[in-house]
Amino acid sequence: MRFTKPKKVIGLDIGSQSVKAVQVAQSGRGMNIEQIGYAQIDRNMLNADPVATHAKAIREAISDFSIQQSMVVGALPGQSVVIRYPRINDTTTGDLDDAVEREASQSIPYDLSEVLLDWSLLAEEGEGESRQSKVLLVAAKHDVIDQRIQFADIADIEFSTLTVDSLAIADAAEACQLSNNNETVALIDIGSSSVGIHFTKNGVSNFIRDISWGGKELIQAIAKHNRMDYEEAERLLLSEADGLTRNSSDSDDVVEVSPVEEPSMGLDSNDLGLETAMPQSDATSLMGGASEEETLVDILSTPISRLVTEVRRSFDYYEHQLYEHPVDRIILCGGAANLPLIRETLSEELGIEQVTVADPSAGAVSMNKRVNMNRGSVRPTQYMVAVGLAARGLAEL
Repeated sequence: MRFTKPKKVIGLDIGSQSVKAVQVAQSGRGMNIEQIGYAQIDRNMLNADPVATHAKAIREAISDFSIQQSMVVGALPGQSVVIRYPRINDTTTGDLDDAVEREASQSIPYDLSEVLLDWSLLAEEGEGESRQSKVLLVAAKHDVIDQRIQFADIADIEFSTLTVDSLAIADAAEACQLSNNNETVALIDIGSSSVGIHFTKNGVSNFIRDISWGGKELIQAIAKHNRMDYEEAERLLLSEADGLTRNSSDSDDVVEVSPVEEPSMGLDSNDLGLETAMPQSDATSLMGGASEEETLVDILSTPISRLVTEVRRSFDYYEHQLYEHPVDRIILCGGAANLPLIRETLSEELGIEQVTVADPSAGAVSMNKRVNMNRGSVRPTQYMVAVGLAARGLAEL
């Protein structure tokens, strides 16, 4: 039991194949990252005992943290919750709770007894009789929340707050000063089995959609084409990740891969959990010799095309069905965000020049000298959810 007010916050991002954690403290008007932690989830144990397996990874990820001094903030996966943006007709502040619950009973596809509801007021629009309150409404089923609490209980920690990973991305973008107040931004978090797209307008949450595509489709495509197991395909993709790009200087149809010496991509933000990179010579032999560059890009073009199709549908809905301002900029996070081919394809197919990769270590957030987010196959962009969770916690201290 804690008897003193916590001075630090732990943001804990529990993915399907890894756990990312950051411990932060207030620094002036911003935050200082004091510790980071990362742990793979043992896939061999996952089916036998998923709760114990996740708890083990949590303990490993935060093993060096000052737990007793800290508030712990966790997240529910976006695809497990329902998020709505209703506009509620003019009502007094005291009636807004009831109005939101009535709206939820009509728009949430579950009985309200099955979910925990939370909401926040985003804006008040219009005047007089046409005045409306725009609300962010979140509904999470009790069994989804209970599972997260089980993970924490067995890991001997206690969540002070639970939010949603797609909302945490926006909190991280604000904390890291990645978005401006005069633009519409699409924050795209590419996970192992799903992609969260969070549209913000003038720095405020405006629409969220989760799509059923994940970075594991890239690995599965390589494994199928080369008749190799999943782990070999992971290592092959990791070994080629940095140089896997289009060469637009010669022709739109020409692609090339530049060899890399160091792995730069752990395909995992909600995770792929990539492991040690395969040496370049092994990658070459698996891809059939000197032609592996073109072959690998060609293999990945089909799953990446599916990703682009789903993202375009989300953009079309946002811009044309909701009559919102076109997207000015895309910010990517997650392990697969490190793949240049994805960034370039999204930019080209969506006609958006500014497609950048989120990096919480780039300078807007202070960081202890001993902290290195860029290590092994893990990259700073994979900590974005954890950073956003920590930022949410600091706001509550």
